Amino acid sequence: MGNVLLFLTNLAFPFAALGVLLGFVFSPRRRVLKTLKQELKERFALEDPSAIPQGALWVHCASVGEVKSVAGLLKELKKFYKKELLVTTSTAAGKAEAEKNPDIAKALLAPLDFYPNVRRFLQAARPYRLFIVEREIWPNMIAAAEKEGVPVVLINARISRKSTQAYRYVRPLFDMLLGRVSLACMQDEDGARRYESLGLPRQRIFICGNVKYDTLNDRPAKLKEAKALIKKLGWEKSPVLVCGSTHGLEEELIVKAAPVWAQEGIKVIFAPRHLERKEEIRAALKKQPLAYALLSDKKLPKNCVLLCADTMGFLQALYACGGLAFVGGSIAPRGAHNLLEPAILAKTVLFGKSFHNTPDTAHALLAAGGGVLVNEENFQQTVSRLFKEPAVLENMSAKARQTALGFKGATQKIMEAVTNYERK
Repeated sequence: MGNVLLFLTNLAFPFAALGVLLGFVFSPRRRVLKTLKQELKERFALEDPSAIPQGALWVHCASVGEVKSVAGLLKELKKFYKKELLVTTSTAAGKAEAEKNPDIAKALLAPLDFYPNVRRFLQAARPYRLFIVEREIWPNMIAAAEKEGVPVVLINARISRKSTQAYRYVRPLFDMLLGRVSLACMQDEDGARRYESLGLPRQRIFICGNVKYDTLNDRPAKLKEAKALIKKLGWEKSPVLVCGSTHGLEEELIVKAAPVWAQEGIKVIFAPRHLERKEEIRAALKKQPLAYALLSDKKLPKNCVLLCADTMGFLQALYACGGLAFVGGSIAPRGAHNLLEPAILAKTVLFGKSFHNTPDTAHALLAAGGGVLVNEENFQQTVSRLFKEPAVLENMSAKARQTALGFKGATQKIMEAVTNYERK
Protein backbone atom coordinates (compact mmCIF):
# COMPACT_ATOMS: atom_id res chain seq x y z
CA MET A 1 0.00 0.00 0.00
CA GLY A 2 2.90 2.34 0.75
CA ASN A 3 4.29 1.90 -2.76
CA VAL A 4 0.87 2.61 -4.23
CA LEU A 5 0.64 5.88 -2.31
CA LEU A 6 4.17 6.79 -3.40
CA PHE A 7 3.18 6.15 -7.01
CA LEU A 8 0.14 8.41 -6.58
CA THR A 9 2.30 11.24 -5.20
CA ASN A 10 4.41 11.02 -8.36
CA LEU A 11 1.32 11.32 -10.51
CA ALA A 12 0.85 14.74 -8.95
CA PHE A 13 4.31 15.88 -10.03
CA PRO A 14 3.24 17.68 -13.24
CA PHE A 15 0.96 19.89 -11.17
CA ALA A 16 3.76 20.63 -8.69
CA ALA A 17 6.10 21.47 -11.56
CA LEU A 18 3.51 23.81 -13.01
CA GLY A 19 3.22 25.48 -9.60
CA VAL A 20 6.97 26.08 -9.49
CA LEU A 21 6.93 27.64 -12.95
CA LEU A 22 4.01 29.90 -12.03
CA GLY A 23 5.87 30.84 -8.85
CA PHE A 24 8.78 32.10 -10.95
CA VAL A 25 6.53 34.01 -13.31
CA PHE A 26 4.56 35.81 -10.61
CA SER A 27 7.22 36.14 -7.93
CA PRO A 28 7.65 39.77 -6.79
CA ARG A 29 10.87 39.04 -4.87
CA ARG A 30 13.33 38.06 -7.59
CA ARG A 31 14.38 39.07 -11.08
CA VAL A 32 12.89 36.05 -12.79
CA LEU A 33 14.65 36.36 -16.13
CA LYS A 34 18.09 36.38 -14.51
CA THR A 35 17.56 33.35 -12.26
CA LEU A 36 14.97 31.23 -14.02
CA LYS A 37 17.35 29.08 -16.06
CA GLN A 38 19.69 28.20 -13.19
CA GLU A 39 16.93 27.60 -10.66
CA LEU A 40 15.03 25.34 -13.03
CA LYS A 41 18.23 23.35 -13.66
CA GLU A 42 18.55 22.77 -9.94
CA ARG A 43 14.86 22.05 -9.32
CA PHE A 44 14.83 19.47 -12.11
CA ALA A 45 18.24 17.97 -11.21
CA LEU A 46 19.87 19.02 -14.48
CA GLU A 47 22.99 20.51 -12.91
CA ASP A 48 26.25 19.39 -14.51
CA PRO A 49 27.52 16.46 -12.37
CA SER A 50 31.05 17.83 -12.63
CA ALA A 51 29.87 20.86 -10.61
CA ILE A 52 28.63 18.66 -7.77
CA PRO A 53 31.06 17.17 -5.20
CA GLN A 54 31.04 13.37 -5.46
CA GLY A 55 30.60 11.16 -2.42
CA ALA A 56 29.78 14.11 -0.16
CA LEU A 57 27.48 14.27 2.83
CA TRP A 58 24.15 15.45 1.45
CA VAL A 59 22.39 17.68 4.00
CA HIS A 60 18.90 18.92 3.20
CA CYS A 61 17.50 21.99 5.00
CA ALA A 62 14.27 23.93 4.54
CA SER A 63 15.52 27.51 4.55
CA VAL A 64 17.63 30.15 6.28
CA GLY A 65 16.76 29.26 9.87
CA GLU A 66 17.65 25.60 9.48
CA VAL A 67 20.90 26.36 7.65
CA LYS A 68 21.96 28.70 10.45
CA SER A 69 20.92 26.38 13.26
CA VAL A 70 22.95 23.39 12.02
CA ALA A 71 26.11 25.34 11.14
CA GLY A 72 28.01 23.99 14.15
CA LEU A 73 26.74 20.47 13.55
CA LEU A 74 27.82 20.59 9.90
CA LYS A 75 31.35 21.44 11.00
CA GLU A 76 31.37 18.41 13.30
CA LEU A 77 29.94 16.07 10.66
CA LYS A 78 32.53 17.22 8.15
CA LYS A 79 35.31 16.59 10.66
CA PHE A 80 33.97 13.17 11.66
CA TYR A 81 33.34 11.77 8.18
CA LYS A 82 36.19 13.60 6.46
CA LYS A 83 33.82 14.28 3.56
CA GLU A 84 32.73 17.41 1.74
CA LEU A 85 29.30 18.91 2.43
CA LEU A 86 26.62 19.21 -0.23
CA VAL A 87 23.66 21.22 1.07
CA THR A 88 20.28 21.54 -0.61
CA THR A 89 17.53 23.88 0.51
CA SER A 90 13.87 24.36 -0.33
CA THR A 91 14.23 28.13 -0.80
CA ALA A 92 16.54 30.51 -2.65
CA ALA A 93 17.14 32.41 0.61
CA GLY A 94 18.28 29.19 2.26
CA LYS A 95 20.68 28.47 -0.57
CA ALA A 96 22.13 31.99 -0.30
CA GLU A 97 22.68 31.46 3.43
CA ALA A 98 24.37 28.10 2.81
CA GLU A 99 26.73 29.69 0.29
CA LYS A 100 28.04 31.94 3.06
CA ASN A 101 29.22 28.94 5.09
CA PRO A 102 32.87 28.11 4.28
CA ASP A 103 32.37 24.52 5.46
CA ILE A 104 29.87 23.85 2.65
CA ALA A 105 31.43 22.78 -0.65
CA LYS A 106 28.27 23.24 -2.72
CA ALA A 107 24.78 24.65 -2.12
CA LEU A 108 21.88 23.93 -4.46
CA LEU A 109 18.13 24.21 -4.53
CA ALA A 110 16.62 20.84 -3.72
CA PRO A 111 15.31 18.81 -6.65
CA LEU A 112 11.54 18.67 -6.84
CA ASP A 113 10.24 15.57 -5.10
CA PHE A 114 9.57 13.42 -8.18
CA TYR A 115 11.16 9.95 -8.06
CA PRO A 116 13.05 10.04 -11.41
CA ASN A 117 14.09 13.61 -10.61
CA VAL A 118 15.54 12.82 -7.18
CA ARG A 119 17.12 9.60 -8.40
CA ARG A 120 18.86 11.52 -11.20
CA PHE A 121 20.26 13.90 -8.58
CA LEU A 122 21.45 11.00 -6.42
CA GLN A 123 23.14 9.32 -9.37
CA ALA A 124 24.88 12.58 -10.27
CA ALA A 125 26.09 13.33 -6.72
CA ARG A 126 26.47 9.78 -5.34
CA PRO A 127 26.35 11.07 -1.73
CA TYR A 128 27.78 9.04 1.12
CA ARG A 129 24.94 9.83 3.54
CA LEU A 130 21.71 11.86 3.44
CA PHE A 131 21.00 14.01 6.50
CA ILE A 132 17.51 15.55 6.61
CA VAL A 133 17.14 18.54 8.96
CA GLU A 134 14.08 19.12 11.16
CA ARG A 135 10.82 18.29 9.33
CA GLU A 136 11.75 18.14 5.64
CA ILE A 137 10.25 14.70 4.99
CA TRP A 138 10.04 14.30 1.22
CA PRO A 139 8.78 10.80 0.24
CA ASN A 140 10.71 10.39 -3.01
CA MET A 141 13.91 11.78 -1.50
CA ILE A 142 13.90 9.05 1.14
CA ALA A 143 12.71 6.29 -1.20
CA ALA A 144 15.26 7.11 -3.91
CA ALA A 145 18.11 7.40 -1.39
CA GLU A 146 17.30 3.97 0.00
CA LYS A 147 17.11 2.53 -3.53
CA GLU A 148 20.56 3.99 -4.30
CA GLY A 149 22.02 2.57 -1.10
CA VAL A 150 22.39 5.91 0.67
CA PRO A 151 21.56 5.71 4.42
CA VAL A 152 19.07 8.35 5.58
CA VAL A 153 19.51 10.12 8.93
CA LEU A 154 17.09 12.61 10.48
CA ILE A 155 18.88 15.30 12.49
CA ASN A 156 17.37 17.90 14.82
CA ALA A 157 14.09 16.29 13.81
CA ARG A 158 10.70 17.53 14.91
CA ILE A 159 7.09 17.14 13.88
CA SER A 160 3.96 18.97 15.01
CA ARG A 161 0.80 17.38 16.32
CA LYS A 162 -1.12 18.83 13.36
CA SER A 163 1.26 17.30 10.80
CA THR A 164 1.16 13.96 12.57
CA GLN A 165 -2.62 13.88 12.40
CA ALA A 166 -2.54 14.74 8.69
CA TYR A 167 0.10 12.11 7.92
CA ARG A 168 -1.98 9.39 9.56
CA TYR A 169 -4.34 9.55 6.59
CA VAL A 170 -1.46 8.13 4.53
CA ARG A 171 0.03 6.01 7.33
CA PRO A 172 1.10 3.14 5.02
CA LEU A 173 3.29 5.57 3.06
CA PHE A 174 5.00 6.91 6.18
CA ASP A 175 5.26 3.44 7.66
CA MET A 176 7.23 2.42 4.57
CA LEU A 177 9.36 5.58 4.40
CA LEU A 178 10.22 5.88 8.08
CA GLY A 179 11.06 2.21 8.17
CA ARG A 180 13.90 3.07 5.77
CA VAL A 181 15.37 5.74 8.07
CA SER A 182 18.63 4.50 9.61
CA LEU A 183 18.82 6.94 12.53
CA ALA A 184 16.63 9.73 13.92
CA CYS A 185 18.00 12.37 16.29
CA MET A 186 14.91 14.04 17.74
CA GLN A 187 14.57 17.39 19.45
CA ASP A 188 12.22 16.11 22.16
CA GLU A 189 10.19 13.17 23.42
CA ASP A 190 6.92 14.49 21.97
CA GLY A 191 8.39 14.41 18.48
CA ALA A 192 9.81 10.95 19.10
CA ARG A 193 6.39 9.58 20.07
CA ARG A 194 4.78 11.16 17.02
CA TYR A 195 7.35 9.72 14.63
CA GLU A 196 7.04 6.33 16.30
CA SER A 197 3.25 6.47 15.80
CA LEU A 198 3.91 6.97 12.07
CA GLY A 199 6.15 3.93 11.77
CA LEU A 200 9.68 4.95 12.79
CA PRO A 201 11.19 2.10 14.86
CA ARG A 202 11.81 3.23 18.44
CA GLN A 203 15.25 1.62 18.61
CA ARG A 204 16.46 4.04 15.92
CA ILE A 205 15.24 7.13 17.80
CA PHE A 206 17.46 9.23 20.09
CA ILE A 207 16.43 12.33 22.03
CA CYS A 208 19.20 14.89 21.52
CA GLY A 209 17.64 18.34 22.03
CA ASN A 210 17.60 21.26 19.62
CA VAL A 211 20.89 22.33 18.01
CA LYS A 212 19.71 25.92 17.62
CA TYR A 213 20.23 26.35 21.36
CA ASP A 214 23.90 25.51 20.92
CA THR A 215 24.18 28.78 18.98
CA LEU A 216 23.04 30.80 22.00
CA ASN A 217 25.55 33.58 22.47
CA ASP A 218 26.29 35.25 25.78
CA ARG A 219 28.91 37.52 24.20
CA PRO A 220 27.02 39.61 21.64
CA ALA A 221 29.16 40.94 18.80
CA LYS A 222 27.83 44.49 19.05
CA LEU A 223 27.87 44.83 22.82
CA LYS A 224 30.36 47.71 22.76
CA GLU A 225 28.14 49.68 20.35
CA ALA A 226 25.04 48.92 22.43
CA LYS A 227 26.69 50.16 25.62
CA ALA A 228 27.78 53.32 23.81
CA LEU A 229 24.18 53.85 22.68
CA ILE A 230 22.85 53.48 26.22
CA LYS A 231 25.44 55.98 27.43
CA LYS A 232 24.58 58.44 24.66
CA LEU A 233 20.91 58.20 25.65
CA GLY A 234 21.84 58.82 29.27
CA TRP A 235 20.18 55.58 30.37
CA GLU A 236 23.10 54.00 32.28
CA LYS A 237 21.37 54.27 35.66
CA SER A 238 17.82 53.74 34.42
CA PRO A 239 15.80 50.51 34.33
CA VAL A 240 15.58 49.47 30.67
CA LEU A 241 12.98 47.15 29.19
CA VAL A 242 14.08 45.51 25.91
CA CYS A 243 11.31 44.07 23.74
CA GLY A 244 12.57 41.83 20.95
CA SER A 245 10.95 40.65 17.70
CA THR A 246 7.76 42.59 18.31
CA HIS A 247 4.62 42.58 16.18
CA GLY A 248 1.95 45.26 15.76
CA LEU A 249 -0.28 44.28 18.69
CA GLU A 250 2.67 44.18 21.07
CA GLU A 251 3.96 47.54 19.89
CA GLU A 252 0.52 49.02 20.59
CA LEU A 253 0.76 47.69 24.15
CA ILE A 254 4.27 49.12 24.54
CA VAL A 255 3.25 52.57 23.32
CA LYS A 256 0.15 52.51 25.54
CA ALA A 257 2.14 51.56 28.64
CA ALA A 258 5.15 53.81 27.94
CA PRO A 259 3.75 56.99 29.60
CA VAL A 260 3.23 55.09 32.86
CA TRP A 261 6.69 53.56 32.66
CA ALA A 262 8.20 56.95 31.85
CA GLN A 263 6.80 58.34 35.10
CA GLU A 264 8.53 55.47 36.92
CA GLY A 265 11.84 56.19 35.16
CA ILE A 266 11.65 53.08 32.95
CA LYS A 267 13.12 53.40 29.45
CA VAL A 268 11.99 51.17 26.58
CA ILE A 269 13.69 49.69 23.52
CA PHE A 270 11.69 47.61 21.06
CA ALA A 271 13.02 45.78 18.00
CA PRO A 272 10.34 45.01 15.37
CA ARG A 273 10.32 41.55 13.87
CA HIS A 274 9.65 42.92 10.39
CA LEU A 275 11.70 45.98 9.48
CA GLU A 276 9.57 46.69 6.41
CA ARG A 277 6.98 48.06 8.88
CA LYS A 278 9.28 50.98 9.69
CA GLU A 279 7.04 53.74 8.34
CA GLU A 280 3.97 52.25 9.98
CA ILE A 281 5.83 52.27 13.29
CA ARG A 282 7.07 55.81 12.77
CA ALA A 283 3.50 56.98 12.17
CA ALA A 284 2.33 55.32 15.41
CA LEU A 285 5.18 56.85 17.42
CA LYS A 286 4.33 60.33 16.11
CA LYS A 287 0.87 60.04 17.64
CA GLN A 288 2.09 59.37 21.18
CA PRO A 289 3.35 62.14 23.53
CA LEU A 290 6.78 60.86 24.56
CA ALA A 291 10.18 61.70 23.11
CA TYR A 292 11.18 58.81 20.84
CA ALA A 293 13.77 57.81 18.25
CA LEU A 294 14.31 55.30 15.48
CA LEU A 295 17.81 53.89 15.64
CA SER A 296 18.25 53.99 11.87
CA ASP A 297 17.66 57.75 11.84
CA LYS A 298 20.74 58.26 14.03
CA LYS A 299 19.02 61.18 15.76
CA LEU A 300 18.54 60.90 19.49
CA PRO A 301 16.32 63.67 20.90
CA LYS A 302 16.86 64.95 24.41
CA ASN A 303 14.83 63.14 27.06
CA CYS A 304 14.23 60.20 24.74
CA VAL A 305 12.42 57.41 26.62
CA LEU A 306 11.26 55.20 23.75
CA LEU A 307 13.63 53.75 21.14
CA CYS A 308 12.74 51.66 18.10
CA ALA A 309 15.75 49.51 17.20
CA ASP A 310 14.98 49.14 13.49
CA THR A 311 18.38 47.75 12.48
CA MET A 312 19.52 44.17 11.87
CA GLY A 313 21.87 42.23 14.12
CA PHE A 314 21.63 44.47 17.19
CA LEU A 315 19.00 42.76 19.34
CA GLN A 316 21.22 40.40 21.33
CA ALA A 317 23.51 43.24 22.39
CA LEU A 318 20.49 45.33 23.40
CA TYR A 319 19.14 42.45 25.50
CA ALA A 320 22.50 42.41 27.28
CA CYS A 321 22.16 46.10 28.15
CA GLY A 322 18.60 45.86 29.46
CA GLY A 323 17.32 44.92 32.88
CA LEU A 324 14.26 43.00 31.73
CA ALA A 325 13.27 41.38 28.42
CA PHE A 326 10.03 40.73 26.57
CA VAL A 327 10.01 38.36 23.58
CA GLY A 328 7.49 39.16 20.88
CA GLY A 329 5.24 37.00 18.77
CA SER A 330 3.85 35.67 22.05
CA ILE A 331 1.05 38.11 22.89
CA ALA A 332 0.53 38.56 19.17
CA PRO A 333 -0.46 35.01 18.13
CA ARG A 334 2.73 34.02 16.30
CA GLY A 335 3.97 31.20 18.52
CA ALA A 336 6.80 33.23 20.14
CA HIS A 337 10.34 33.83 18.94
CA ASN A 338 13.54 32.72 20.67
CA LEU A 339 12.91 32.92 24.42
CA LEU A 340 16.44 31.83 25.31
CA GLU A 341 18.24 34.69 23.55
CA PRO A 342 17.70 37.01 26.55
CA ALA A 343 17.70 34.15 29.08
CA ILE A 344 21.30 33.12 28.24
CA LEU A 345 22.27 36.71 29.11
CA ALA A 346 20.70 36.36 32.57
CA LYS A 347 17.59 38.38 31.80
CA THR A 348 14.17 37.55 33.20
CA VAL A 349 11.96 36.80 30.19
CA LEU A 350 8.39 38.03 29.77
CA PHE A 351 6.21 36.41 27.11
CA GLY A 352 2.58 35.76 26.26
CA LYS A 353 0.57 32.54 26.09
CA SER A 354 1.18 32.04 22.34
CA PHE A 355 4.38 30.02 22.55
CA HIS A 356 3.57 26.94 20.49
CA ASN A 357 6.80 27.35 18.46
CA THR A 358 8.93 26.98 21.60
CA PRO A 359 6.85 25.10 24.21
CA ASP A 360 9.87 23.35 25.74
CA THR A 361 11.74 26.55 26.55
CA ALA A 362 8.58 28.39 27.65
CA HIS A 363 7.56 25.70 30.12
CA ALA A 364 11.12 25.34 31.40
CA LEU A 365 11.47 29.08 32.05
CA LEU A 366 8.12 29.24 33.81
CA ALA A 367 8.87 26.17 35.93
CA ALA A 368 12.30 27.49 36.96
CA GLY A 369 11.02 30.96 37.77
CA GLY A 370 13.09 32.65 35.07
CA GLY A 371 10.10 33.56 32.92
CA VAL A 372 6.80 35.32 33.51
CA LEU A 373 3.60 34.93 31.53
CA VAL A 374 2.01 38.25 30.55
CA ASN A 375 -1.05 39.33 28.58
CA GLU A 376 -2.69 42.48 27.27
CA GLU A 377 -4.16 43.29 30.68
CA ASN A 378 -1.15 42.81 32.99
CA PHE A 379 1.82 43.63 30.73
CA GLN A 380 2.34 47.18 32.00
CA GLN A 381 1.82 46.30 35.68
CA THR A 382 4.15 43.28 35.53
CA VAL A 383 7.03 45.35 34.12
CA SER A 384 6.48 48.04 36.76
CA ARG A 385 6.31 45.53 39.60
CA LEU A 386 9.46 43.65 38.63
CA PHE A 387 11.56 46.79 38.31
CA LYS A 388 10.39 47.81 41.81
CA GLU A 389 11.75 44.51 43.19
CA PRO A 390 15.42 44.43 42.10
CA ALA A 391 16.41 41.55 44.40
CA VAL A 392 13.56 39.39 43.08
CA LEU A 393 14.40 40.34 39.50
CA GLU A 394 18.07 39.46 39.99
CA ASN A 395 17.17 36.04 41.39
CA MET A 396 14.79 35.33 38.51
CA SER A 397 17.40 36.43 35.99
CA ALA A 398 19.92 33.93 37.39
CA LYS A 399 17.30 31.18 37.02
CA ALA A 400 16.67 32.23 33.43
CA ARG A 401 20.35 31.80 32.59
CA GLN A 402 20.55 28.39 34.26
CA THR A 403 17.53 27.30 32.27
CA ALA A 404 19.10 28.45 29.01
CA LEU A 405 22.38 26.65 29.78
CA GLY A 406 20.41 23.46 30.33
CA PHE A 407 19.27 23.46 26.71
CA LYS A 408 22.78 23.39 25.27
CA GLY A 409 24.56 20.21 24.18
CA ALA A 410 22.40 18.88 21.33
CA THR A 411 25.27 18.94 18.82
CA GLN A 412 27.38 16.72 21.05
CA LYS A 413 24.48 14.29 21.62
CA ILE A 414 23.77 14.03 17.89
CA MET A 415 27.43 13.33 17.17
CA GLU A 416 27.43 10.62 19.84
CA ALA A 417 24.39 9.00 18.19
CA VAL A 418 26.01 9.26 14.73
CA THR A 419 29.28 7.82 16.01
CA ASN A 420 27.53 4.87 17.63
CA TYR A 421 25.51 4.26 14.46
CA GLU A 422 28.65 4.19 12.30
CA ARG A 423 30.38 1.76 14.66
CA LYS A 424 27.65 -0.87 14.26
